[in-house]
Amino acid sequence: MSQITVTEDQKSRSAQRLRRPTWRDPRLILGVLIVVLSVAGVLGLLTAQDRTVPVYAADRPLSTGDHLQPEDLRTVHVYIPEAAERYVSAEDDLPEGLQLTRMVGQGEMLPAAALTEVTSNGLQAVTVQAEHDLARAVQPGRLVDVWAAAGAALSGEAPDAAQLVTAAEVTDVRESSSTFAAEDSVTVELLVASEELSELLTAQGEGAVISVLPSAAQGDAP
Repeated sequence: MSQITVTEDQKSRSAQRLRRPTWRDPRLILGVLIVVLSVAGVLGLLTAQDRTVPVYAADRPLSTGDHLQPEDLRTVHVYIPEAAERYVSAEDDLPEGLQLTRMVGQGEMLPAAALTEVTSNGLQAVTVQAEHDLARAVQPGRLVDVWAAAGAALSGEAPDAAQLVTAAEVTDVRESSSTFAAEDSVTVELLVASEELSELLTAQGEGAVISVLPSAAQGDAP
């Protein structure tokens, strides 16, 4: 019967294969590195995909003139990076004293432009797109009159014009950023008496040309 001879070199290689790996083993380090990179990649992918923002949506049909309450709304998460500012963010609590200027259907996201704020003295904040050059001359704190011109000119006649608001206080004036606004228009934010608000909103909804002019009333708003 033949006898198998094992050399010292073979014994050494066999011992190395059976030796328990240590933290200095390159194979162990490489394996841990692969796991860490895989986890980091998955987390990075999930973070990049989660770019939704919370906005308020109507939990029931809401009518023009409704005073908004938290129970009227629910929070939805949407991905609208280019239009998020057009809707009311749900990241903060709903401000008090908000009133709707148009109907909002159930499930519809709440547009910022559909809200007006009722002040302690009964005035309501509203924005108008004014296309008269004099609108750029008014400043916050001044009083202005608001006129609306409706209907196309016929046979050289000027369109009908009517004064809708008298001595409204200006709270803000800024260049119009809406893509639907005329290039030469400005956005003017006003405090309007509740009895004048309905007619003003109706004129805007019908596409009337709104002009904001310095008021004939003397003095600044209190």
